[in-house]
Amino acid sequence: MTSLRVLCCALLLVAGAVSAGDRIRFEDLTPAEQGVLMPFSEQWASLPPETQQNLRLGAQRWNGMNPQQKRDAARRFGDWQKLPDTEKRRVRERYRAFRQLPPDQQQRLRGAYQRFQQLPPEQRAQMRRKFERMSPGERRAWLEGMRAEQQMGARERMLQQIPAGQRAAMQEMVARFTPAERQRVLARLRELGPEERRAFHDKLLAMGVEERIAFIATLPVPEDQPAR
Repeated sequence: MTSLRVLCCALLLVAGAVSAGDRIRFEDLTPAEQGVLMPFSEQWASLPPETQQNLRLGAQRWNGMNPQQKRDAARRFGDWQKLPDTEKRRVRERYRAFRQLPPDQQQRLRGAYQRFQQLPPEQRAQMRRKFERMSPGERRAWLEGMRAEQQMGARERMLQQIPAGQRAAMQEMVARFTPAERQRVLARLRELGPEERRAFHDKLLAMGVEERIAFIATLPVPEDQPAR
């Protein structure tokens, strides 16, 4: 039972966290969730709501894993336990920074990590050594390159959602956007459904240049971007 309890905590480490919400009664958990979280049953009522929700999320993800995925999770946690405390703090700081990224950028990084994990061990080790040898300036440049690539991909995906007859006009309009305007528009589009996006595109195209600039300035600034 102790190993199960430790492994559940490991799942929370790699699975992410949720915001605090309502308290959950242990008896309201599903039988499968209770089976995983039984080591926490006695102190469950005294746990903060956020901890309860995170533990429930860990149990759900554990129950959704196949045997190989469970073995992989156990192995990753074993690797985590072997890390020095300083490295654990560094990993936690990186994870907090990751959670502050926009959802589409998080998804992009997850995809990159999955592709990295599929590489042969020797190639993964070579890439790690290369990154570790970079100077702080080189690492910043690499990260800025990733950000620029992500923004370009978001722009292309936005254009693909526009009817073919409007794409040339939209491309010309987007090319005139400042980086800050592009961030505001992309952030707004991420909040809309397909029909709302089309209406938003039509609205932008129907505006004059000055009217469009004034309208975009009223859109919220993305949380990860400073106001300009």
